[in-house]
Amino acid sequence: MTAIDPRSEINVRTHGEWVTVEMPLTQPVTETWARHYERLARATDVPAVAHADDRRAWIEVRLPEKSRPHQVAETMNAARDLIARADSADESPIGLPAEATIRAWWARARPESPWPMMVTLAVAIGVQFALPSRFILGPHWIVPAILVVLAGGLVIVDHMRLTRRALVRRVLTIAIATVLVANGAGVTVRLIGDLIKGGPETNSAGDLLSVGFGVWIYVVIVFAFIYWVLDGGGASARAASPSASPDLAFPQHLNPEVRAPGWRPKFFDYLHLGFTNATAFSPRM
Repeated sequence: MTAIDPRSEINVRTHGEWVTVEMPLTQPVTETWARHYERLARATDVPAVAHADDRRAWIEVRLPEKSRPHQVAETMNAARDLIARADSADESPIGLPAEATIRAWWARARPESPWPMMVTLAVAIGVQFALPSRFILGPHWIVPAILVVLAGGLVIVDHMRLTRRALVRRVLTIAIATVLVANGAGVTVRLIGDLIKGGPETNSAGDLLSVGFGVWIYVVIVFAFIYWVLDGGGASARAASPSASPDLAFPQHLNPEVRAPGWRPKFFDYLHLGFTNATAFSPRM
């Protein structure tokens, strides 16, 4: 949001019967913004114009030298208040120069890094090993081994130039989510059965809390992967062609004014969504 820069000094010059004041702005503005400001100033009879160059921008206010203090205050306040109105009237974003905005958009529009997902998957595997062997489907190594193989295949595909790389990546991510969902359902059913019928961990409050916490962490990760894989056709589809009507609406979707150029939800956003849903026991963004 454009505003007067309170850390800079104003420039005051006297020319005959007129006093000119230059109030520096906090950031550069576009020519369109400056035209909007001048149009608003003319419509409200405020003697102010906007100026901008490559590095700075400022508002110039012209006052009669013999203006009374209350007249000066009213005029300066009016010139300042028009800045916010010019922001809302401008059709183009106000803030960073175009080059910086384009670079910020490109940095966010590129495919997201796989490492947040890989680290979270490693946590899920660690939780699996920390749970009692009764909570593992089949041999204790089978589910972690499958997940490691699928994750390794995903890393290899990301570093290869394949004509159908997006499709292969989609298949692998769905496979990872499917294994996590199946195993998550298994450990949840096992815990519920032990709570109803009794099990080794129910004989100790500490053991029960430890197992329950591990199952909860695992379920949070499972739902994070579900959201990440299903929303908008997956990570690759969201990067290539973001949907105008997303399946899951984040605050940035609902309020474009707080959305950075090129923003789209990434894995940690879905992990946060899974955590808040599991914590609140209700759908929550």
